[in-house]
Amino acid sequence: MKQYRGLLIYTFLAIIILCGAFLYFNSTWGLFACGLGLVTLAVLFVSLLSISNKQQRTMDTVFRENDTAAGQIINFVSIPALVLDERAKIVWRNEAFRKIYEGNNLLELLPQYKSNKSLKAQQTVIAGNSYQIMNMPLVRNDISRKLTFQYWLDRTEAAHYQRLYTEQMPYVALIYVDNYEELTSDIQVQRTTVLAEVERLVSELCKRQGGLYRRYDNMRFLCIFEAKQVDLIEKERFALMEQVRKIDTGTGTQVSLSIAVGVAPRLSESEQDARSAMELALGRGGDQAVVKEGSEYRFYGGKNQKDANQSRVKTRLFAKALHQLFENTGDVFIMGHKHSDMDCMGAALGIMTCANHIGSHAYIVLDGPNPTIEDALVHMEKDGMASRCLLSPEQAMSLLKPNSVLVVVDTQRASTTVCSELIDKVNHLVLIDHHRRSADYIDSATLHYLESRASSTSEMVTEVMQYFDDGVRPTAFTCSALLAGITVDTKQFAFNVGSRTFDAAGYLRRNGADLGLVKLMFQNDLRSYIYCAQTVERAIIRKSGIAVSWCDKDTPNSKLIAAQASDELLGIRGVKAAFVIGEDGESVSISGRSYGSINVQLILEKLGGGGHLTMAGAQLKDVSVLEARDQLLASIEQYESINGITS
Repeated sequence: MKQYRGLLIYTFLAIIILCGAFLYFNSTWGLFACGLGLVTLAVLFVSLLSISNKQQRTMDTVFRENDTAAGQIINFVSIPALVLDERAKIVWRNEAFRKIYEGNNLLELLPQYKSNKSLKAQQTVIAGNSYQIMNMPLVRNDISRKLTFQYWLDRTEAAHYQRLYTEQMPYVALIYVDNYEELTSDIQVQRTTVLAEVERLVSELCKRQGGLYRRYDNMRFLCIFEAKQVDLIEKERFALMEQVRKIDTGTGTQVSLSIAVGVAPRLSESEQDARSAMELALGRGGDQAVVKEGSEYRFYGGKNQKDANQSRVKTRLFAKALHQLFENTGDVFIMGHKHSDMDCMGAALGIMTCANHIGSHAYIVLDGPNPTIEDALVHMEKDGMASRCLLSPEQAMSLLKPNSVLVVVDTQRASTTVCSELIDKVNHLVLIDHHRRSADYIDSATLHYLESRASSTSEMVTEVMQYFDDGVRPTAFTCSALLAGITVDTKQFAFNVGSRTFDAAGYLRRNGADLGLVKLMFQNDLRSYIYCAQTVERAIIRKSGIAVSWCDKDTPNSKLIAAQASDELLGIRGVKAAFVIGEDGESVSISGRSYGSINVQLILEKLGGGGHLTMAGAQLKDVSVLEARDQLLASIEQYESINGITS
């Protein structure tokens, strides 16, 4: 047929050209030529239509002559087949499909069947057998309704072998005794007995689950498990961590494990993912298990808060490396998280002191004033510091150069920084943060100092200043801001405080920190106090001891009120943890506080937040306060269910 259509087209073009030529030279002959051309085209079209009808009749004859044989083949073949209309009504079926289903509507057998997606292959399981459903449209001119020919391929055996392959996939697990140095340095700890007991428990786990292990490098174990065994270990919530805590060390010190599992199709990839997961587990303070599957992380444990016994050697090495970096680069830009608090501001002022000490120009990038740093900004305005060192994100973008250094303080997630575009623009990036490491932390830093055991970023920066250079002398205001940062994150030295926290506070006090100024930075006005009291009164206290409250929609400075109200709720007898929700502009913020028996970080991580076991936060966008409350309650209920807490 294609050649006939081509002949018709070429003839039509030739007639147009000839008619045009005749009309150009002689109008009479041109009209005659046009008439003759139309007759020729009509004859060719009729002939083409006749040929097409003849071919269709020939094909219909072939189908009629063979329909009995074809029908018998399709009817008795072992592959289930059927014909159905657009309403999923079965028009015809063969014997193989009749054994599966005798009804007249496919929706009764497959409620999930969608006729508008019928041309896509679908998977289903019927009576223990797995089928792949294939569809072909049937289009005939003499049938008004749309029909679909469907046949079912039995994939039961293939699915069985695929399941075996998936279940027997080997995965790598790493097990570290993450307080090994602490255990071995304590002469009262029965070192040999304790470590032998740890290895015995690891050996029993591997033997019970059909895996194997090898010990290497100071009580670190590499284990291989089949995928189905890893699923069982996850369902047990890595009971090994709880078992080793019960080991009698002869002192009050408990053995702490960090476990990391890499879930990947290849053994080498699984090992690499396990190491990434272990780095994340240790960065979050240890005493937990992390499973990495692709870009997803699953966390278990993390119930205990570690003492702040990080090595000063690490601080000293970081301070010297930071000194060298500042000397060999250009201007220093310091940026914290959105809606900066005093911990963020104090840390920024401390880093600016270090940069100014060696002659570098230092700037602090802020997204604007807020009540938590309002008093500090007023003081900076009086001293003229604000005009010299405070920049908006737009100003920072215009001043940033390739050799500049960007120091990110009090956060490690690009999404929470004041201006994430600055991170992509610099070649030298430094991270300083005390929060537990999140799965989406910034991993492109030139230098990083992440210590989840520290009370605050201000404490960390105070120590860095002491090792940065012998001649560093922070101003009284900078010392006051740093002390305020420590005070706010420890809740007046009540939470997450170690001996080094007091050492840092003592250093700041000796260098002129003004306790009166620190107190002024936390003063509330009467209106804020009333809003805080109303929020506390509204709280719902669950049987588990978790209190949940929320600020009114018109509450000013609701983020600050939420933080204050969550602190106040912890002072109520029977409350073990508190969450308060506040609407802050375009986002909804959640403040979480705990005494330690409930991990508020794990609850708020489900909502995209993070922080510490005793203090965490989250910000949600495009939701109302009530929607945020529902999401929070769902996360709390999940946490209670997993940990066996009565709700």
